[in-house]
Amino acid sequence: MSEEKIKTSFDNVIPFPTVKEADILREAMGGMETAIKERLDKLQILNEDIVELTIEYEQMLHRLCELTGVQLPNQEGWEVE
Repeated sequence: MSEEKIKTSFDNVIPFPTVKEADILREAMGGMETAIKERLDKLQILNEDIVELTIEYEQMLHRLCELTGVQLPNQEGWEVE
């Protein structure tokens, strides 16, 4: 077989990563999955904190309105932009 014939027969071959490269990628992906999970856990905690703060803020706002005689608008009447 001539060199040209051998070269053309391998032109359509897809180069696959070596087993070692695949293992390195799997390990790196595992580390990234762990980092993503940690950040999602932190995000969940942060979301819970925001909900609690919002509830406390609304309670304080309603109490302030009671003390000052200010009436909050009805939420059903608010227009959504």
